[in-house]
Amino acid sequence: MNTDLKIIDFHSHILPCVDHGSDGIATSVKQVTLMNNAGVDTVVLTPHFYPNINRVSDFTSEVNAAAEELISRCDTRPRFCIGAEVLYCNGIEEMEDISKLCIKGTNILMLELPVSDDWDRSMIYTIRRLSSTYTVILAHIDRYVGVHDSTLKTLLTEDNIIAQINTSSLFHKKTRLALLPYIEADCVCALGSDIHGKDKKNYQRFENAAKMLGDMNYSKIITSSAELLKEAKFI
Repeated sequence: MNTDLKIIDFHSHILPCVDHGSDGIATSVKQVTLMNNAGVDTVVLTPHFYPNINRVSDFTSEVNAAAEELISRCDTRPRFCIGAEVLYCNGIEEMEDISKLCIKGTNILMLELPVSDDWDRSMIYTIRRLSSTYTVILAHIDRYVGVHDSTLKTLLTEDNIIAQINTSSLFHKKTRLALLPYIEADCVCALGSDIHGKDKKNYQRFENAAKMLGDMNYSKIITSSAELLKEAKFI
């Protein structure tokens, strides 16, 4: 494996009291400690944004304040950049100020698809419209393989949408094998801990992702992540 690769966690929930990822600053500091111990270089902060609950202006203010609080409490930490995990809804491409939910400094929008069974052509149409303006990354597609394979194949291999996977899924053989065609086709651009709370097993699995993916696949994904974040604003 290329030892010069910087470890990038592209999906995390460590901002205190912004969503259900961290119940307070003590939990957030512990999460950062786990990241430091794992040798993580860069973390994309992706708090949940729910269009039916959140207003963009209120959300971004809350996120920025939480990030400042966390930074003030961490003497040693990875580089952070701020984004969001935006829950899909019909018509989301028309939402005002959606650009403010992109990773700062980029046009990258992380989109969480619904777990429900009601995926339809309108969802594909909406994602296509979003992708004409933004670099859309589908969050944790490992949750959908085996259930929505037809739609995933359309989006990832025909429409060239890219995806992030949670490293924990690689430790389930059936899911790992289902993800492999997407990984080998370069559809997967990012790995995430998707950390909620402070269970150290979460980061133990993150540390062992290279072993589960193989050096070549791991290197390709981390290199893709680094390229995506070239213009990101780090804090």
